[in-house]
Amino acid sequence: MRSLRRRLLGLVLCLLGAVALRGLLEARSDPVVRRAQIVLPGVDPRTPALRVALLSDIHVGNLATPTWRLNRVVDQINAQHPDAILIAGDFVNGTGSRSWDFHPWALVAPLSRLRAPLGVHAVLGNHDEGSSRRYVDFALRMAGIDVLHNRAERIGPIALIGMDMFADTWSDVGPVLAQARAMGGFPVLMTHAPPFPGQTRTDIPLILVGHTHCGQVVLPGWDNSYDVPNGMQRFPPELRCGIAHLGTQLVVTTGGVGAATIPPIRLNAPPDFWILTLTGRAR
Repeated sequence: MRSLRRRLLGLVLCLLGAVALRGLLEARSDPVVRRAQIVLPGVDPRTPALRVALLSDIHVGNLATPTWRLNRVVDQINAQHPDAILIAGDFVNGTGSRSWDFHPWALVAPLSRLRAPLGVHAVLGNHDEGSSRRYVDFALRMAGIDVLHNRAERIGPIALIGMDMFADTWSDVGPVLAQARAMGGFPVLMTHAPPFPGQTRTDIPLILVGHTHCGQVVLPGWDNSYDVPNGMQRFPPELRCGIAHLGTQLVVTTGGVGAATIPPIRLNAPPDFWILTLTGRAR
């Protein structure tokens, strides 16, 4: 009986090891390049199209995103020749500056090589906030990245509204939306996590987010949209991945290029980034 238990335990450990290895290899694979064309209502159709790269969830410094892999991802993004690059948060791993896997300085050299004529713009995610924020902010500025803390920036035909992860996207976005409207341009909201119903204003027609890792570990009937230990919903399941409608709003959720778990694995949810072509149409 004891011998049988040992064999069963050995078999289980081998299976877990195989799953972890497969998940790590998927997490370190080249991101899938997803593409979409989005028509911006009310924008003059003669306005030149804007091609933006949307990515998120780098989680630099763990086994899924060592510096050499982040350099490879940067090369892939540059090869798409986007007009602007938008990064929707979670640059680091760990949960604060005292975490052993917190390495914001590893971001500087790779991200400083990103190239886009209209710049690189970012918001912070849950891993970047709290005690991490000032370090991540400084590292991103060293890399030449424009960090949008609850403010707007005009980028070609759009007015990009960048909201912090823990801002109240219903009440706090009002002044930033007014700022965006004063700039002119089509309002686009970028924040880290997909909004739940009622969390954001309905007069912002396009929302760009990350955070979900497209479920990260996706099995039949299971993904990471529900946090079992804490008994809470992490994000709306319908906004787990890709392009979805939230009432009158269009939400684009990128699956991110890294992974945050220990060990950092992805199963049936490969890393990705988006190339979005934003165009106008007749009023």
